[in-house]
Amino acid sequence: MTTQIPQNFVQAIAKERGVTDAELETVFMALDGQATAAIATKLGISDIAVRKRLGEVYKKFQIGGNGPGKLSELRHQLLFLHQTEYGSSDFSPRGKGTLSKIAILSEGFANGQRQEDWGEAPDVSVFYGRTEELTTLNQWILSDKCRLVAVLGFPGSGKTTLSVQLAKQIQNEFDFVIWRSLRSPLAAEEFLANLIQVFSNQQKPLIPADFSGKILRLVEYLRKHRCLLILDDFESVLNAGELAGHYREGCAGYRELILRLAEVNHKSCLVLISAEEPTELTLLAGEKVRYLKPTISEEIAREIFHEKGLSAKDQEWKELLARYGENLLAFKIVAATVSEFFEGNVAKFLEATGLFIEENISNLLAQQFDRLSGDEAEIAYWLAVAQIPLSLAQLREDMLFKPSLSDSLKNIDSLSRRSLIEKINEGQETVFVLQPLIVKYAAELLADRIRDEILEAIKTQVTDRMQLLKSHKLSANAATLKGAKDNPSLDILGLVKNRLQSLFLKTTGYEAPLNILTTIAADLKDKSVLEVGYAGENIANIISELKSA
Repeated sequence: MTTQIPQNFVQAIAKERGVTDAELETVFMALDGQATAAIATKLGISDIAVRKRLGEVYKKFQIGGNGPGKLSELRHQLLFLHQTEYGSSDFSPRGKGTLSKIAILSEGFANGQRQEDWGEAPDVSVFYGRTEELTTLNQWILSDKCRLVAVLGFPGSGKTTLSVQLAKQIQNEFDFVIWRSLRSPLAAEEFLANLIQVFSNQQKPLIPADFSGKILRLVEYLRKHRCLLILDDFESVLNAGELAGHYREGCAGYRELILRLAEVNHKSCLVLISAEEPTELTLLAGEKVRYLKPTISEEIAREIFHEKGLSAKDQEWKELLARYGENLLAFKIVAATVSEFFEGNVAKFLEATGLFIEENISNLLAQQFDRLSGDEAEIAYWLAVAQIPLSLAQLREDMLFKPSLSDSLKNIDSLSRRSLIEKINEGQETVFVLQPLIVKYAAELLADRIRDEILEAIKTQVTDRMQLLKSHKLSANAATLKGAKDNPSLDILGLVKNRLQSLFLKTTGYEAPLNILTTIAADLKDKSVLEVGYAGENIANIISELKSA
Protein backbone atom coordinates (compact mmCIF):
# COMPACT_ATOMS: atom_id res chain seq x y z
CA MET A 1 0.00 0.00 0.00
CA THR A 2 1.11 3.57 -0.63
CA THR A 3 -0.07 4.76 2.79
CA GLN A 4 2.02 4.56 5.95
CA ILE A 5 -0.66 2.60 7.79
CA PRO A 6 0.25 -0.97 8.81
CA GLN A 7 -1.78 -3.51 6.90
CA ASN A 8 -2.79 -5.34 10.08
CA PHE A 9 -4.27 -2.07 11.45
CA VAL A 10 -6.40 -1.63 8.32
CA GLN A 11 -7.46 -5.26 8.55
CA ALA A 12 -8.54 -4.86 12.18
CA ILE A 13 -10.53 -1.69 11.47
CA ALA A 14 -12.15 -3.28 8.43
CA LYS A 15 -13.23 -6.34 10.39
CA GLU A 16 -14.82 -4.09 13.02
CA ARG A 17 -16.92 -2.57 10.20
CA GLY A 18 -17.99 -5.99 8.88
CA VAL A 19 -15.82 -5.92 5.75
CA THR A 20 -15.53 -9.42 4.23
CA ASP A 21 -12.24 -11.04 3.22
CA ALA A 22 -13.08 -10.63 -0.47
CA GLU A 23 -13.92 -6.95 0.00
CA LEU A 24 -10.75 -6.41 2.05
CA GLU A 25 -8.56 -8.02 -0.62
CA THR A 26 -10.13 -5.74 -3.24
CA VAL A 27 -9.79 -2.56 -1.21
CA PHE A 28 -6.13 -3.28 -0.41
CA MET A 29 -5.41 -3.39 -4.14
CA ALA A 30 -7.41 -0.19 -4.75
CA LEU A 31 -5.51 1.61 -1.97
CA ASP A 32 -2.29 0.50 -3.65
CA GLY A 33 -3.39 2.56 -6.65
CA GLN A 34 -4.34 -0.32 -8.93
CA ALA A 35 -7.01 0.42 -11.55
CA THR A 36 -10.37 -1.34 -11.53
CA ALA A 37 -9.56 -3.31 -14.69
CA ALA A 38 -6.22 -4.50 -13.26
CA ILE A 39 -7.89 -5.61 -10.00
CA ALA A 40 -10.57 -7.48 -11.96
CA THR A 41 -7.92 -9.32 -14.00
CA LYS A 42 -5.89 -10.33 -10.95
CA LEU A 43 -8.92 -11.53 -9.01
CA GLY A 44 -10.58 -13.17 -12.01
CA ILE A 45 -13.82 -11.20 -11.61
CA SER A 46 -15.62 -8.52 -13.64
CA ASP A 47 -15.11 -4.77 -13.38
CA ILE A 48 -18.67 -4.51 -12.08
CA ALA A 49 -17.89 -7.00 -9.29
CA VAL A 50 -14.84 -4.93 -8.28
CA ARG A 51 -16.91 -1.75 -8.11
CA LYS A 52 -19.61 -3.58 -6.15
CA ARG A 53 -17.09 -4.80 -3.56
CA LEU A 54 -15.62 -1.32 -3.18
CA GLY A 55 -19.12 0.11 -2.92
CA GLU A 56 -19.88 -2.22 -0.02
CA VAL A 57 -16.70 -1.09 1.74
CA TYR A 58 -17.64 2.58 1.28
CA LYS A 59 -21.08 1.89 2.76
CA LYS A 60 -19.56 0.18 5.79
CA PHE A 61 -17.31 3.20 6.35
CA GLN A 62 -20.35 5.49 5.84
CA ILE A 63 -18.84 7.13 2.77
CA GLY A 64 -21.67 8.44 0.60
CA GLY A 65 -22.05 10.38 -2.64
CA ASN A 66 -20.54 9.73 -6.04
CA GLY A 67 -17.21 10.41 -7.64
CA PRO A 68 -13.53 9.55 -7.59
CA GLY A 69 -13.11 11.14 -4.14
CA LYS A 70 -14.55 8.13 -2.27
CA LEU A 71 -11.30 6.18 -2.26
CA SER A 72 -9.45 9.30 -1.09
CA GLU A 73 -12.00 9.71 1.70
CA LEU A 74 -11.52 6.08 2.76
CA ARG A 75 -7.75 6.56 2.81
CA HIS A 76 -8.17 9.71 4.87
CA GLN A 77 -10.45 7.98 7.37
CA LEU A 78 -7.92 5.19 7.80
CA LEU A 79 -5.07 7.68 8.24
CA PHE A 80 -7.12 9.65 10.72
CA LEU A 81 -8.05 6.57 12.77
CA HIS A 82 -4.42 5.43 12.80
CA GLN A 83 -3.10 8.84 13.87
CA THR A 84 -5.85 9.16 16.50
CA GLU A 85 -4.83 5.86 18.06
CA TYR A 86 -1.07 6.34 17.84
CA GLY A 87 -0.91 10.13 18.16
CA SER A 88 0.01 12.78 15.61
CA SER A 89 -0.18 16.52 15.08
CA ASP A 90 -0.89 16.18 11.36
CA PHE A 91 -4.64 16.08 11.83
CA SER A 92 -7.20 18.30 13.50
CA PRO A 93 -10.04 15.84 14.03
CA ARG A 94 -13.64 17.02 14.30
CA GLY A 95 -14.82 13.83 15.92
CA LYS A 96 -13.51 10.32 16.24
CA GLY A 97 -14.05 8.20 13.15
CA THR A 98 -15.55 11.06 11.15
CA LEU A 99 -14.40 13.10 8.19
CA SER A 100 -15.04 16.76 7.53
CA LYS A 101 -17.80 17.14 4.96
CA ILE A 102 -16.09 20.24 3.65
CA ALA A 103 -12.78 18.75 2.58
CA ILE A 104 -11.90 15.29 1.36
CA LEU A 105 -8.16 14.97 1.85
CA SER A 106 -5.99 12.84 -0.34
CA GLU A 107 -2.98 11.09 1.13
CA GLY A 108 -0.78 13.62 -0.66
CA PHE A 109 -2.32 16.60 1.09
CA ALA A 110 -2.19 14.81 4.43
CA ASN A 111 1.56 15.07 3.92
CA GLY A 112 1.26 18.76 2.90
CA GLN A 113 0.96 18.32 -0.84
CA ARG A 114 -2.57 18.33 -2.29
CA GLN A 115 -6.20 18.62 -1.23
CA GLU A 116 -9.07 17.13 -3.21
CA ASP A 117 -12.79 17.59 -2.75
CA TRP A 118 -14.76 15.90 -5.54
CA GLY A 119 -18.16 16.82 -4.12
CA GLU A 120 -20.90 15.40 -6.39
CA ALA A 121 -18.63 14.59 -9.33
CA PRO A 122 -19.91 11.42 -11.04
CA ASP A 123 -17.81 8.27 -11.09
CA VAL A 124 -16.38 7.94 -14.61
CA SER A 125 -15.26 4.33 -14.89
CA VAL A 126 -15.69 4.16 -18.68
CA PHE A 127 -14.58 6.94 -21.02
CA TYR A 128 -14.51 7.04 -24.83
CA GLY A 129 -12.62 9.23 -27.28
CA ARG A 130 -12.52 12.99 -26.74
CA THR A 131 -8.77 13.02 -27.37
CA GLU A 132 -8.91 16.31 -29.25
CA GLU A 133 -11.09 18.04 -26.63
CA LEU A 134 -8.89 16.80 -23.76
CA THR A 135 -5.76 17.99 -25.55
CA THR A 136 -7.32 21.42 -26.11
CA LEU A 137 -8.47 21.79 -22.52
CA ASN A 138 -5.10 20.60 -21.19
CA GLN A 139 -3.39 23.20 -23.37
CA TRP A 140 -5.65 26.01 -22.20
CA ILE A 141 -5.38 25.21 -18.49
CA LEU A 142 -1.79 24.00 -18.06
CA SER A 143 0.16 25.69 -20.85
CA ASP A 144 -1.84 28.85 -21.55
CA LYS A 145 -2.69 29.34 -17.85
CA CYS A 146 -6.32 30.28 -18.56
CA ARG A 147 -8.12 31.67 -15.53
CA LEU A 148 -11.59 30.67 -16.75
CA VAL A 149 -12.59 27.78 -19.03
CA ALA A 150 -16.22 26.93 -19.80
CA VAL A 151 -17.46 23.59 -21.12
CA LEU A 152 -20.87 24.19 -22.71
CA GLY A 153 -23.50 22.00 -24.33
CA PHE A 154 -26.95 20.50 -24.20
CA PRO A 155 -27.73 18.11 -21.29
CA GLY A 156 -26.62 14.60 -22.19
CA SER A 157 -23.80 15.77 -24.48
CA GLY A 158 -21.08 14.50 -22.13
CA LYS A 159 -19.86 17.81 -20.68
CA THR A 160 -19.60 16.59 -17.10
CA THR A 161 -18.00 13.25 -18.01
CA LEU A 162 -15.41 15.07 -20.12
CA SER A 163 -14.69 17.47 -17.26
CA VAL A 164 -14.23 14.67 -14.72
CA GLN A 165 -11.78 12.95 -17.06
CA LEU A 166 -9.95 16.23 -17.58
CA ALA A 167 -9.71 16.87 -13.83
CA LYS A 168 -8.38 13.36 -13.20
CA GLN A 169 -5.70 13.84 -15.86
CA ILE A 170 -4.42 17.18 -14.55
CA GLN A 171 -5.12 16.93 -10.79
CA ASN A 172 -1.45 16.38 -9.91
CA GLU A 173 -0.64 19.84 -11.31
CA PHE A 174 -2.72 21.54 -8.60
CA ASP A 175 -2.54 22.07 -4.85
CA PHE A 176 -6.34 22.03 -4.59
CA VAL A 177 -8.94 20.26 -6.74
CA ILE A 178 -12.49 21.23 -5.78
CA TRP A 179 -15.67 20.12 -7.55
CA ARG A 180 -19.02 21.69 -6.76
CA SER A 181 -22.45 21.05 -8.29
CA LEU A 182 -24.79 24.05 -8.37
CA ARG A 183 -27.88 21.94 -9.06
CA SER A 184 -29.32 23.25 -5.78
CA PRO A 185 -27.29 26.45 -5.54
CA LEU A 186 -26.43 28.25 -2.35
CA ALA A 187 -26.58 32.03 -2.22
CA ALA A 188 -23.33 33.36 -3.67
CA GLU A 189 -22.16 34.71 -0.29
CA GLU A 190 -22.68 31.36 1.44
CA PHE A 191 -20.98 29.55 -1.45
CA LEU A 192 -17.93 31.83 -1.13
CA ALA A 193 -17.79 31.35 2.64
CA ASN A 194 -17.71 27.57 2.16
CA LEU A 195 -14.89 27.85 -0.38
CA ILE A 196 -12.87 29.99 1.99
CA GLN A 197 -13.38 27.33 4.66
CA VAL A 198 -12.04 24.68 2.28
CA PHE A 199 -8.97 26.70 1.36
CA SER A 200 -8.18 27.62 4.95
CA ASN A 201 -6.14 25.38 7.21
CA GLN A 202 -8.04 26.82 10.17
CA GLN A 203 -11.13 25.12 11.49
CA LYS A 204 -12.83 28.53 11.81
CA PRO A 205 -11.13 31.02 9.46
CA LEU A 206 -11.90 34.71 9.70
CA ILE A 207 -14.38 35.25 6.86
CA PRO A 208 -15.00 38.85 5.67
CA ALA A 209 -18.55 40.10 6.24
CA ASP A 210 -19.04 41.81 2.88
CA PHE A 211 -19.27 40.08 -0.51
CA SER A 212 -16.36 41.95 -2.11
CA GLY A 213 -14.20 41.05 0.85
CA LYS A 214 -15.06 37.37 0.43
CA ILE A 215 -14.09 37.46 -3.25
CA LEU A 216 -10.83 39.23 -2.38
CA ARG A 217 -10.05 36.56 0.23
CA LEU A 218 -10.75 33.82 -2.33
CA VAL A 219 -8.48 35.53 -4.87
CA GLU A 220 -5.72 35.58 -2.26
CA TYR A 221 -5.95 31.79 -1.95
CA LEU A 222 -6.02 31.40 -5.75
CA ARG A 223 -2.84 33.45 -5.98
CA LYS A 224 -1.09 31.62 -3.15
CA HIS A 225 -2.05 28.11 -4.33
CA ARG A 226 -2.51 26.51 -7.75
CA CYS A 227 -6.20 25.60 -7.59
CA LEU A 228 -8.59 23.85 -9.96
CA LEU A 229 -12.16 24.89 -9.09
CA ILE A 230 -14.91 23.18 -11.10
CA LEU A 231 -18.55 24.35 -10.99
CA ASP A 232 -21.00 21.90 -12.57
CA ASP A 233 -24.68 22.58 -13.44
CA PHE A 234 -23.95 26.31 -13.68
CA GLU A 235 -27.19 26.86 -15.61
CA SER A 236 -29.00 26.34 -12.28
CA VAL A 237 -28.01 29.85 -11.13
CA LEU A 238 -29.42 31.34 -14.36
CA ASN A 239 -33.02 32.43 -14.69
CA ALA A 240 -35.71 30.61 -16.67
CA GLY A 241 -38.43 32.31 -18.71
CA GLU A 242 -36.23 35.04 -20.13
CA LEU A 243 -33.33 35.27 -22.57
CA ALA A 244 -30.46 32.91 -21.76
CA GLY A 245 -27.62 33.85 -19.46
CA HIS A 246 -29.34 36.14 -16.95
CA TYR A 247 -29.05 35.32 -13.26
CA ARG A 248 -31.75 34.16 -10.87
CA GLU A 249 -32.82 36.38 -8.02
CA GLY A 250 -30.30 35.93 -5.24
CA CYS A 251 -27.66 34.50 -7.59
CA ALA A 252 -26.31 37.69 -9.17
CA GLY A 253 -23.22 37.32 -6.99
CA TYR A 254 -22.10 34.42 -9.17
CA ARG A 255 -21.78 36.88 -12.06
CA GLU A 256 -19.50 39.07 -9.96
CA LEU A 257 -17.50 35.99 -8.97
CA ILE A 258 -16.97 35.00 -12.62
CA LEU A 259 -15.99 38.51 -13.64
CA ARG A 260 -13.47 38.91 -10.85
CA LEU A 261 -11.86 35.48 -11.27
CA ALA A 262 -11.63 36.01 -15.04
CA GLU A 263 -10.18 39.50 -14.89
CA VAL A 264 -7.79 39.59 -11.92
CA ASN A 265 -4.39 37.95 -12.03
CA HIS A 266 -3.99 34.61 -10.21
CA LYS A 267 -2.44 31.19 -10.92
CA SER A 268 -5.57 29.04 -10.65
CA CYS A 269 -8.36 27.99 -13.04
CA LEU A 270 -12.14 28.11 -12.73
CA VAL A 271 -13.96 25.57 -14.94
CA LEU A 272 -17.66 26.17 -15.59
CA ILE A 273 -19.86 23.32 -16.87
CA SER A 274 -23.17 24.61 -18.16
CA ALA A 275 -26.03 23.84 -20.53
CA GLU A 276 -26.50 27.59 -20.91
CA GLU A 277 -23.88 30.19 -21.70
CA PRO A 278 -23.71 33.15 -19.26
CA THR A 279 -24.08 36.47 -21.09
CA GLU A 280 -20.73 37.81 -19.90
CA LEU A 281 -18.73 34.88 -21.29
CA THR A 282 -18.63 36.22 -24.85
CA LEU A 283 -17.37 39.59 -23.60
CA LEU A 284 -14.71 37.98 -21.42
CA ALA A 285 -13.45 35.50 -24.04
CA GLY A 286 -9.82 36.09 -24.94
CA GLU A 287 -6.31 35.05 -23.96
CA LYS A 288 -7.21 33.90 -20.43
CA VAL A 289 -10.91 33.06 -20.88
CA ARG A 290 -12.06 30.38 -23.34
CA TYR A 291 -14.98 28.04 -23.89
CA LEU A 292 -15.47 24.68 -25.56
CA LYS A 293 -18.62 23.00 -26.91
CA PRO A 294 -17.90 19.24 -27.14
CA THR A 295 -19.29 17.54 -30.23
CA ILE A 296 -20.09 13.87 -30.58
CA SER A 297 -18.10 11.76 -33.00
CA GLU A 298 -18.90 8.48 -34.68
CA GLU A 299 -16.01 7.00 -32.72
CA ILE A 300 -17.78 7.62 -29.40
CA ALA A 301 -21.11 6.32 -30.71
CA ARG A 302 -19.43 3.15 -32.00
CA GLU A 303 -17.71 2.59 -28.64
CA ILE A 304 -21.03 2.92 -26.81
CA PHE A 305 -22.60 0.35 -29.14
CA HIS A 306 -19.52 -1.90 -28.99
CA GLU A 307 -19.79 -2.07 -25.19
CA LYS A 308 -23.29 -3.56 -25.70
CA GLY A 309 -21.96 -6.01 -28.32
CA LEU A 310 -23.69 -4.09 -31.14
CA SER A 311 -22.53 -3.11 -34.61
CA ALA A 312 -24.12 -1.15 -37.45
CA LYS A 313 -23.52 -0.56 -41.13
CA ASP A 314 -22.20 2.78 -42.39
CA GLN A 315 -25.64 3.93 -43.58
CA GLU A 316 -27.16 2.97 -40.23
CA TRP A 317 -24.52 5.02 -38.41
CA LYS A 318 -25.32 7.95 -40.66
CA GLU A 319 -29.00 7.65 -39.76
CA LEU A 320 -28.29 7.31 -36.03
CA LEU A 321 -26.05 10.37 -36.02
CA ALA A 322 -28.65 12.34 -37.98
CA ARG A 323 -31.37 11.40 -35.50
CA TYR A 324 -29.58 11.80 -32.19
CA GLY A 325 -27.05 14.50 -33.02
CA GLU A 326 -24.71 15.29 -30.14
CA ASN A 327 -26.58 13.61 -27.30
CA LEU A 328 -24.47 10.85 -25.76
CA LEU A 329 -27.22 9.96 -23.30
CA ALA A 330 -29.50 9.24 -26.26
CA PHE A 331 -26.93 6.90 -27.80
CA LYS A 332 -26.55 5.03 -24.49
CA ILE A 333 -30.32 4.59 -24.18
CA VAL A 334 -30.69 3.60 -27.84
CA ALA A 335 -27.92 1.00 -27.50
CA ALA A 336 -29.66 -0.52 -24.46
CA THR A 337 -33.01 -0.51 -26.31
CA VAL A 338 -31.59 -2.18 -29.43
CA SER A 339 -29.92 -4.83 -27.29
CA GLU A 340 -32.94 -5.53 -25.10
CA PHE A 341 -35.89 -5.23 -27.49
CA PHE A 342 -34.51 -5.64 -31.03
CA GLU A 343 -32.15 -8.60 -30.54
CA GLY A 344 -29.17 -6.36 -31.30
CA ASN A 345 -30.47 -5.53 -34.79
CA VAL A 346 -29.92 -1.81 -35.45
CA ALA A 347 -31.71 -1.92 -38.81
CA LYS A 348 -34.90 -3.26 -37.18
CA PHE A 349 -34.73 -0.53 -34.55
CA LEU A 350 -34.35 2.22 -37.15
CA GLU A 351 -37.19 0.83 -39.22
CA ALA A 352 -39.56 0.37 -36.28
CA THR A 353 -39.07 3.48 -34.19
CA GLY A 354 -38.47 6.65 -36.17
CA LEU A 355 -36.82 9.16 -33.82
CA PHE A 356 -36.99 7.48 -30.42
CA ILE A 357 -37.22 9.60 -27.25
CA GLU A 358 -37.07 7.67 -23.98
CA GLU A 359 -38.45 9.11 -20.73
CA ASN A 360 -35.07 10.21 -19.33
CA ILE A 361 -34.28 12.12 -22.51
CA SER A 362 -37.79 13.56 -22.59
CA ASN A 363 -37.34 14.88 -19.05
CA LEU A 364 -34.07 16.57 -20.01
CA LEU A 365 -35.69 18.14 -23.06
CA ALA A 366 -38.64 19.32 -20.97
CA GLN A 367 -36.33 20.96 -18.43
CA GLN A 368 -34.56 22.89 -21.18
CA PHE A 369 -37.73 23.80 -23.07
CA ASP A 370 -39.39 25.05 -19.88
CA ARG A 371 -36.55 27.55 -19.50
CA LEU A 372 -37.39 29.33 -22.75
CA SER A 373 -38.93 32.79 -22.92
CA GLY A 374 -42.22 33.08 -24.78
CA ASP A 375 -40.53 34.53 -27.87
CA GLU A 376 -37.91 31.77 -27.90
CA ALA A 377 -40.63 29.12 -27.67
CA GLU A 378 -42.47 30.73 -30.59
CA ILE A 379 -39.34 30.47 -32.76
CA ALA A 380 -38.79 26.87 -31.66
CA TYR A 381 -42.36 25.99 -32.67
CA TRP A 382 -41.98 27.63 -36.09
CA LEU A 383 -38.78 25.66 -36.72
CA ALA A 384 -40.52 22.47 -35.55
CA VAL A 385 -43.36 23.14 -38.01
CA ALA A 386 -40.93 23.75 -40.89
CA GLN A 387 -38.55 20.87 -40.02
CA ILE A 388 -35.87 22.26 -42.33
CA PRO A 389 -33.29 25.05 -41.91
CA LEU A 390 -34.78 28.54 -42.26
CA SER A 391 -33.16 31.91 -42.74
CA LEU A 392 -34.14 34.75 -40.44
CA ALA A 393 -36.28 36.24 -43.21
CA GLN A 394 -38.06 32.91 -43.80
CA LEU A 395 -38.56 32.46 -40.07
CA ARG A 396 -40.22 35.87 -39.74
CA GLU A 397 -42.26 35.58 -42.93
CA ASP A 398 -45.36 33.86 -41.49
CA MET A 399 -45.27 35.47 -38.05
CA LEU A 400 -48.45 37.53 -37.60
CA PHE A 401 -46.87 39.98 -35.18
CA LYS A 402 -43.25 40.22 -36.18
CA PRO A 403 -40.80 41.24 -33.47
CA SER A 404 -38.17 43.80 -34.42
CA LEU A 405 -35.13 42.50 -36.26
CA SER A 406 -33.05 43.30 -33.18
CA ASP A 407 -35.35 41.26 -30.92
CA SER A 408 -35.36 38.37 -33.42
CA LEU A 409 -31.57 38.28 -33.40
CA LYS A 410 -31.52 38.33 -29.58
CA ASN A 411 -33.92 35.40 -29.44
CA ILE A 412 -31.89 33.39 -31.98
CA ASP A 413 -28.69 34.14 -30.06
CA SER A 414 -30.35 33.08 -26.81
CA LEU A 415 -31.45 29.74 -28.30
CA SER A 416 -27.90 29.24 -29.53
CA ARG A 417 -26.48 29.91 -26.04
CA ARG A 418 -28.82 27.23 -24.77
CA SER A 419 -27.38 24.81 -27.40
CA LEU A 420 -30.89 24.30 -28.81
CA ILE A 421 -30.35 25.76 -32.26
CA GLU A 422 -27.65 25.33 -34.88
CA LYS A 423 -26.41 27.97 -37.32
CA ILE A 424 -25.51 26.79 -40.81
CA ASN A 425 -23.84 28.90 -43.46
CA GLU A 426 -25.32 28.28 -46.90
CA GLY A 427 -23.42 30.45 -49.36
CA GLN A 428 -24.34 34.06 -48.70
CA GLU A 429 -27.05 33.15 -46.21
CA THR A 430 -27.16 31.89 -42.62
CA VAL A 431 -29.95 29.46 -41.78
CA PHE A 432 -31.11 28.06 -38.45
CA VAL A 433 -32.31 24.60 -37.46
CA LEU A 434 -33.20 22.87 -34.22
CA GLN A 435 -31.27 19.77 -33.18
CA PRO A 436 -33.15 16.59 -34.20
CA LEU A 437 -34.20 15.66 -30.66
CA ILE A 438 -35.48 19.20 -30.09
CA VAL A 439 -37.47 19.11 -33.35
CA LYS A 440 -39.12 15.89 -32.24
CA TYR A 441 -39.84 17.14 -28.74
CA ALA A 442 -41.11 20.56 -29.88
CA ALA A 443 -43.33 18.98 -32.55
CA GLU A 444 -44.87 16.57 -30.05
CA LEU A 445 -45.34 19.32 -27.47
CA LEU A 446 -46.93 21.64 -30.03
CA ALA A 447 -49.30 18.86 -31.14
CA ASP A 448 -50.29 18.22 -27.51
CA ARG A 449 -51.09 21.88 -26.91
CA ILE A 450 -53.00 22.23 -30.18
CA ARG A 451 -55.05 19.16 -29.23
CA ASP A 452 -55.85 20.74 -25.86
CA GLU A 453 -56.96 23.98 -27.53
CA ILE A 454 -59.18 22.02 -29.93
CA LEU A 455 -60.78 20.08 -27.08
CA GLU A 456 -61.35 23.30 -25.13
CA ALA A 457 -63.04 24.84 -28.18
CA ILE A 458 -65.26 21.77 -28.62
CA LYS A 459 -66.22 21.87 -24.93
CA THR A 460 -66.94 25.61 -24.71
CA GLN A 461 -67.71 26.35 -28.39
CA VAL A 462 -65.75 29.59 -28.07
CA THR A 463 -62.36 30.53 -29.49
CA ASP A 464 -61.14 33.06 -26.91
CA ARG A 465 -58.60 30.70 -25.36
CA MET A 466 -56.96 29.71 -28.63
CA GLN A 467 -53.34 30.83 -28.70
CA LEU A 468 -51.15 28.51 -30.75
CA LEU A 469 -53.98 27.83 -33.20
CA LYS A 470 -54.05 31.56 -33.86
CA SER A 471 -50.30 32.27 -33.83
CA HIS A 472 -48.82 29.34 -35.81
CA LYS A 473 -49.64 28.22 -39.32
CA LEU A 474 -49.53 24.44 -38.95
CA SER A 475 -49.48 23.76 -42.69
CA ALA A 476 -46.39 25.94 -43.20
CA ASN A 477 -44.15 22.92 -43.65
CA ALA A 478 -46.22 21.68 -46.60
CA ALA A 479 -45.10 24.62 -48.71
CA THR A 480 -41.63 24.82 -47.20
CA LEU A 481 -40.84 21.16 -47.76
CA LYS A 482 -42.38 21.18 -51.27
CA GLY A 483 -44.16 17.89 -50.60
CA ALA A 484 -40.99 15.98 -49.80
CA LYS A 485 -40.83 15.57 -46.03
CA ASP A 486 -37.85 13.63 -44.77
CA ASN A 487 -39.80 12.65 -41.69
CA PRO A 488 -43.55 12.63 -42.31
CA SER A 489 -44.14 11.26 -38.81
CA LEU A 490 -43.40 14.77 -37.50
CA ASP A 491 -46.03 16.54 -39.64
CA ILE A 492 -47.84 18.70 -37.05
CA LEU A 493 -51.28 18.33 -38.60
CA GLY A 494 -50.80 14.57 -38.73
CA LEU A 495 -49.72 14.47 -35.08
CA VAL A 496 -52.78 16.49 -34.03
CA LYS A 497 -55.06 14.27 -36.11
CA ASN A 498 -53.66 11.11 -34.49
CA ARG A 499 -54.20 12.49 -31.00
CA LEU A 500 -57.78 13.60 -31.68
CA GLN A 501 -58.61 10.44 -33.62
CA SER A 502 -57.49 8.21 -30.74
CA LEU A 503 -59.45 10.25 -28.21
CA PHE A 504 -62.66 10.43 -30.28
CA LEU A 505 -62.64 6.68 -30.95
CA LYS A 506 -62.38 5.99 -27.21
CA THR A 507 -65.01 8.52 -26.12
CA THR A 508 -67.62 10.47 -28.12
CA GLY A 509 -67.00 9.17 -31.62
CA TYR A 510 -66.36 11.45 -34.64
CA GLU A 511 -69.71 12.94 -35.54
CA ALA A 512 -70.45 15.28 -32.62
CA PRO A 513 -66.98 16.90 -32.28
CA LEU A 514 -66.62 17.24 -36.07
CA ASN A 515 -69.95 19.04 -36.26
CA ILE A 516 -68.89 21.47 -33.53
CA LEU A 517 -65.51 22.07 -35.22
CA THR A 518 -67.24 22.65 -38.56
CA THR A 519 -69.48 25.28 -36.95
CA ILE A 520 -66.48 26.98 -35.33
CA ALA A 521 -64.58 26.97 -38.63
CA ALA A 522 -67.56 28.58 -40.40
CA ASP A 523 -67.74 31.31 -37.74
CA LEU A 524 -64.02 32.04 -38.10
CA LYS A 525 -64.08 32.13 -41.88
CA ASP A 526 -65.60 35.60 -42.07
CA LYS A 527 -63.27 37.14 -39.49
CA SER A 528 -60.03 38.96 -40.30
CA VAL A 529 -56.59 37.43 -39.86
CA LEU A 530 -55.75 40.19 -37.37
CA GLU A 531 -58.67 39.02 -35.22
CA VAL A 532 -58.33 35.22 -35.36
CA GLY A 533 -54.90 34.68 -36.87
CA TYR A 534 -54.43 31.25 -38.43
CA ALA A 535 -57.15 29.61 -36.29
CA GLY A 536 -59.70 29.33 -39.11
CA GLU A 537 -57.22 27.84 -41.58
CA ASN A 538 -55.77 25.47 -38.97
CA ILE A 539 -59.15 24.14 -37.83
CA ALA A 540 -60.27 23.66 -41.45
CA ASN A 541 -57.11 21.64 -42.13
CA ILE A 542 -57.58 19.57 -38.96
CA ILE A 543 -61.18 18.78 -40.01
CA SER A 544 -59.91 17.72 -43.42
CA GLU A 545 -57.30 15.45 -41.82
CA LEU A 546 -59.88 13.83 -39.54
CA LYS A 547 -62.31 13.23 -42.41
CA SER A 548 -59.58 11.57 -44.47
CA ALA A 549 -58.64 9.21 -41.64
